[in-house]
Amino acid sequence: MTDFINHKHLIHYRISEYQVRVFFWILALGFAGANAYTSRYFINDDAIVYIEIGEAIKQFRWHDVANFTFSPLYASLIAMFQSIFRLNALNEIMWLKLLNYIIFVSALGALEVLLRFLKNEYRTMVDCGGGPLPWPFIQALLYSTFLATALISVRVRLINPDMLVFCLLLLCFSVLMWIRENSNRFYKFVILGCLTGLGYLSKAFVFLFSPVLLIMAAIAVGSLKKCLPRIALAALFLILTIGPLVAALSLKKGSFTYGEGGRHVYSILIGGNGKPVNQGKVLDVENKVVVYEYGDVCTRPFSFDVCYWTIGINPSYDNVAHLKLFLTNLLEIVSQSRWLSAIIAWAIFQIYLGSYQVGSLKPISLTILFIVPAICGIFLFALISMEPRYIAPFLFLGSVGLIMGIGWGKNQKVFLKLGISDLGVLAFVLFMIVSILQSSVDQAIRGLWFENGKISYRQSFEDQISVSNFLATKGVTCGDHVAVLGNSSIQWARMAKVRVTGEIEDPEKFFKITKAQRTKSLTLLKNEGIKAVITQRKECSRLTDEGWVLIPQTETFYARLL
Repeated sequence: MTDFINHKHLIHYRISEYQVRVFFWILALGFAGANAYTSRYFINDDAIVYIEIGEAIKQFRWHDVANFTFSPLYASLIAMFQSIFRLNALNEIMWLKLLNYIIFVSALGALEVLLRFLKNEYRTMVDCGGGPLPWPFIQALLYSTFLATALISVRVRLINPDMLVFCLLLLCFSVLMWIRENSNRFYKFVILGCLTGLGYLSKAFVFLFSPVLLIMAAIAVGSLKKCLPRIALAALFLILTIGPLVAALSLKKGSFTYGEGGRHVYSILIGGNGKPVNQGKVLDVENKVVVYEYGDVCTRPFSFDVCYWTIGINPSYDNVAHLKLFLTNLLEIVSQSRWLSAIIAWAIFQIYLGSYQVGSLKPISLTILFIVPAICGIFLFALISMEPRYIAPFLFLGSVGLIMGIGWGKNQKVFLKLGISDLGVLAFVLFMIVSILQSSVDQAIRGLWFENGKISYRQSFEDQISVSNFLATKGVTCGDHVAVLGNSSIQWARMAKVRVTGEIEDPEKFFKITKAQRTKSLTLLKNEGIKAVITQRKECSRLTDEGWVLIPQTETFYARLL
């Protein structure tokens, strides 16, 4: 099958499976490497949290590791990476892009494992007289779809666990196919339980998705009597893997919880009632000035565990509002993943030709094995919060099911003579490659140069250093407390080893109130030991008479020393 010749499909040239693999690996390593390098100065909001959870793991501060918002596995990888390369606040952001690159390569390796099982299935389909696309074509479609979802949606530049989750889900589905081939070996279910548990330790959402994986494994076994002890074993190892974290979170909250992200997001987006159990110290209700304290280590207590501060606020259920949010999220999937529309249209076209095969439930077909869990994953995210990086693995897995179900029916000769199969695959693959190239170019431009009036990631990073140096020259040093006006990148605080405990949460209102009211808010912060207020709001340029200054050598940072 390395050199595939399929006369049945009227293909009169040789297509090397090896060449397809080499081409896409070179493409993947090149694009991912370029993205990691050109965006090495990029700082996303969650980066510092994962870094500091990693430090908590190294220092055995389990209270901080038990985070209601963020999971610890990716943070533990960061901790190991930092220890190996002896990173510090000035270079960690750049070097952690190398960690992301390694995780991407691991995900690419997990894809190869999945392709091995898919190829076995392909051979079975051919032996049974099926008429799927030539294997190298399927390879090209799957490689290009994976690269689009991984590099455009998930992205190497983001310091978060989404690429790790992608990798683990690919391995989980490889194990499902392995079980489907032969379910006699109990160790396969042990592996599935452990991988699913690692998925939860990477992202709490996998806790909700884990029953889907176990159910699909049970269906893959086929026999109820045979599957029960095997699924019980998988569930046992899942519980053993996730048990310590779930127990720690539940003890910290005082009731059972696997994470509070879903409750928090629902309360914010739709509505909630009740009072927070853990509250910051409100200094000024009218102007929303609050001081937050969470231990004495994390750089910004409020963002270190956002859900911690909303425990006690319960969702106020509104079915109409929830339905609107759900439909909006579904529409965003279509608008943000146009290539998915192309695959779906292709599948519909095949159904019209009478050549699309969904297959049976017992034994479970490949199409059902992939599409049903993919729909479940997308559905669960669309219920509350949908971002392309969240659903990217499920879009890819759903695409696997769609692609593997495509064959050629009664009109195959007409369409093959016209070259529709060849040209269709080629057009789709080229479209995906061009999309990845465009995304890489856009990231490179923004990474190193200005774009559309926005400063580059590099300039933004240099601004962080300038803010840190400015605070040092003004006597704001290690351990001191500062505040932020609105949401602001806080790498500068980590560099300066200061803590952002003060928050002026409504900048729009802050600029509309009187000078006396603003002075009152700042005085209240000063009385709490806050040494300075930092912001990236340009409106501060109008408040120079009130002591606000543009921090030297920065484009957007303003400071008010207290």
